[in-house]
Amino acid sequence: MRNSADDIPSMPGSLGNALFRLIRQKGLMNRSATDTLDAEWKLIVGPELAQRSHARKIKDGIVEVAVTNSAVLEELRGYLHQEILQQLKTRLPDSEIRGVRYVRVR
Repeated sequence: MRNSADDIPSMPGSLGNALFRLIRQKGLMNRSATDTLDAEWKLIVGPELAQRSHARKIKDGIVEVAVTNSAVLEELRGYLHQEILQQLKTRLPDSEIRGVRYVRVR
C-alpha cells in the first residue's frame, strides 16, 4: 500500500487529531465530551498552563475554562486568547465554538 502526502495529517494539530480519533474509536466520546474538550484544551495551551487551567464545558458556543490564579487568567485572556480560540475552532469544528470565557477558581 502506497502512502501519499494526502494520507498523512499535516503537522499542526496532528497529535490532537490522533487523540480525537483514538477517543472516538475507543468509544469514549459519548462517555464524556468534557474529557475530550479538556484533553484538547491541554494540547492547545501546553503543559504549564494545562496544570493551572482546565476546560469545563461548552454552552451556547462558549467554552468555559477554569483557571487557578490571576496571572494565568491574564495570560490566557490577554496574550493567547485569539490563538487559543482559533485552535479550538479548528480542532473541534462540530462544537461550533465562538468564544471562550475564563473563570477564576480557588
